[in-house]
Amino acid sequence: MYVSPAVKSISRRPIEGASVTVLLRVADGTDVDTVGDAVREVGGTVESELQFRTLMVSVAHEDLPAVCAIDGIESIETKNTLAIDADGAGEDVEQHRFPEN
Repeated sequence: MYVSPAVKSISRRPIEGASVTVLLRVADGTDVDTVGDAVREVGGTVESELQFRTLMVSVAHEDLPAVCAIDGIESIETKNTLAIDADGAGEDVEQHRFPEN
């Protein structure tokens, strides 16, 4: 299973009381509704079902490792994967401004 660097970071250092929205791509041969039920069992909320067998899920930082452990997930990334900034990059990219000389 692919776990994005941002998801790994949040899982390792959760912020108490914070939540994150992630995209779960469900593996072929796994029922999407079964994964959704498992998400709810560990405290997450299924916000919507997207194309390509993908669930948009909100979860507390502390519960993210349990979501990552659900069987049948092919990949998990933050929803920022869908965002494109001015440089064409999405998730896990920070913008830095350097002083001009």
